[in-house]
Amino acid sequence: MKIFLIVTKSETIINFRKGLIECLMSRGHEVSVIAHDEDRKEEALALGVDFYCVKQDNRGLNPFAFLRYKKDITKILEDNKPDIVFTFQVKPNTFGVQAAKAAKIENIYSMVEGAGDVFIDNSLKWKFVRFVVCALYKQSFKNAKKVFFLNNDDKAEFIARKLVKEEQCEIIHGIGVDLERFDFRPVKNYRTFLMVARMLKTKGIFEYCECARIVKKKYPDAVFNYLGAEGSVTLEDIKEYIDDGSINYLGTTSDVRPYLEDCTVMVLPSYREGMSMSTMEAEAIGRAIITSNAVGCRDTVVDGYNGFLVEINDYNSMAEKCIYIIEHKEEAVQMCDNSRKFAEEQFDKDVINEYVANILDLQFANETVKI
Repeated sequence: MKIFLIVTKSETIINFRKGLIECLMSRGHEVSVIAHDEDRKEEALALGVDFYCVKQDNRGLNPFAFLRYKKDITKILEDNKPDIVFTFQVKPNTFGVQAAKAAKIENIYSMVEGAGDVFIDNSLKWKFVRFVVCALYKQSFKNAKKVFFLNNDDKAEFIARKLVKEEQCEIIHGIGVDLERFDFRPVKNYRTFLMVARMLKTKGIFEYCECARIVKKKYPDAVFNYLGAEGSVTLEDIKEYIDDGSINYLGTTSDVRPYLEDCTVMVLPSYREGMSMSTMEAEAIGRAIITSNAVGCRDTVVDGYNGFLVEINDYNSMAEKCIYIIEHKEEAVQMCDNSRKFAEEQFDKDVINEYVANILDLQFANETVKI
């Protein structure tokens, strides 16, 4: 089969789609990718895919740019006539799906990897954006054979909002992690905590900073590292926490493994996730997790088994759990061991990608028989 994947940033091809691409190609399928930029084009081409770029601002809201985006994708699909189109994230899942329909592609699949600010922020602006996005989802997903979700909460919300039908839905446990690349590493630092996320208020960056400040009052030698690029929150916004030693800002990296190995616990106080890749990677290496009892976060932790769940915004409870980890070394090590077991059972990329590929193959085979 000829399969087109429509994504946002080209970096997602390498960071998130590589395993699926390799799985599909191992089955003899021809894979092409449409992305918003060419930053990682050469790496994508090295995977053996055909690469197309349709320029688009990932967070832009210009309706004329959307129409151009849809038109350009439609042209590419009409020229190539793929058997399957698979879309990921909001703009591909809406305008990309509509472009596939306009190009008369019958086998369309989508993946909802999280609802993001569209479903979190209740300001007037985002309520309007949510109304528009929901209308687009509802229109687009009528054309999808299957819509993959990474957690049951997102699936239930999309069904309740009548954006998708239950029979269209498939649940997978995240997009999976490479358990060989992220192999188990014994804990060596027992008072080191790490947060890996883009600097967004909805990721819980301020809660992490406040938590660190509280813990370090009792245990000054505790270390709270932060890894991630600036977003709507900047370094200036968290400067006071860096200056007083509450947190250490480590910048960004293309390889998070050394930083995971250096910590005992990954902390993610996010308000909502699809299924956090950083959390899955931390669990694969064998690190306990402290995260929010929120959509897409609670799916990664069995409370008390491989970490702890705390309520959104509750940095005091988060600090209590961090202190508990410091004061219960043996239990913390057991949680780390349990995280690896949990990752092996739930987040093996090979198992997840084979499951997705099987659905694509089966659905296409059934469609071919009907024809």
